[in-house]
Amino acid sequence: MTDQVTIIGAGITGIACARLLHRAGLFVRVFDKGRGIGGRMATRRGPQGMQFDHGAQDLPVSDPQFLAMLQGLGDAVAPWGDRGWVGRPGMSDVVRAMAAGLDVTQSAMVAGLRRDGAGWQIAIDDRWQDAGRVVLAIPAPQARDLLGCDHPFAAALDQVTYDPCVTMMAGLSPDAPRPFAWAEGSGAAAWIAHDGAKPGRQGQPLATWVMQADPEYSARHIDLAFDDLAAMMAPVLLDHLGAEPRHLQHSAAHRWLYARASRPLGEAFLADMDAGLLVGGDWALGPTARDGWSSGTAMAAQILRHG
Repeated sequence: MTDQVTIIGAGITGIACARLLHRAGLFVRVFDKGRGIGGRMATRRGPQGMQFDHGAQDLPVSDPQFLAMLQGLGDAVAPWGDRGWVGRPGMSDVVRAMAAGLDVTQSAMVAGLRRDGAGWQIAIDDRWQDAGRVVLAIPAPQARDLLGCDHPFAAALDQVTYDPCVTMMAGLSPDAPRPFAWAEGSGAAAWIAHDGAKPGRQGQPLATWVMQADPEYSARHIDLAFDDLAAMMAPVLLDHLGAEPRHLQHSAAHRWLYARASRPLGEAFLADMDAGLLVGGDWALGPTARDGWSSGTAMAAQILRHG
């Protein structure tokens, strides 16, 4: 079997897998449809130099191996009180630091996947190219669609379910109240974070806040236009902060269809090693970025064991 491995998806799962394989001497290519790597480890840049962690908010460090990996990233990460660790200056910088030295192609939409002798071919931008062994590190529904409903993995992938999440980002004037660094609740305000209070985010002209809704609220409003969603959620944020409408200088919204796995696969990945195909993600083990990292490292270990 060739030493070439093609990974689809540049979130923490795909990059964790690629990193270990690259260090072991394999030739690894990573493709991702997004403009930036990280997946839901995402940082949105806004006007006036503002930034928002609008996806994953922090990283749990109960796993000693995961903590050791984070500590090895140097200034790209920092502890945030008792919440865990965060990327610095944004959550996307965690995966960006992990990807140093890797061959990552962004804005690459994978439209097809087919067997080709002992390996695979993938279609990117209407061009088929050799892929060797393939790792799909993308949400379970997307992996099922790429493989096809008649693939042996389809039934297992169909069993994975997700909760959506709608997110609102706000920039408030410097005189607005800042009553807490983070708070948990329900409805539109299931999570509120003073994003600008995280390490490495100081110096922004406005106070930056992120508010994420719970699954029920998110499912009800997932199809709203972003401007309408932001306008509906903004008063909720202001109320929780004790702020006034005049304090709101910027607002935007985002939706995550595959935010958190509500029913995971229950194992680290699916694999057909004879065919050279592995499929994994955070959805395989649970809802957190640590689960995604665990899936990616487990897939890399399986490839290296198989030779």
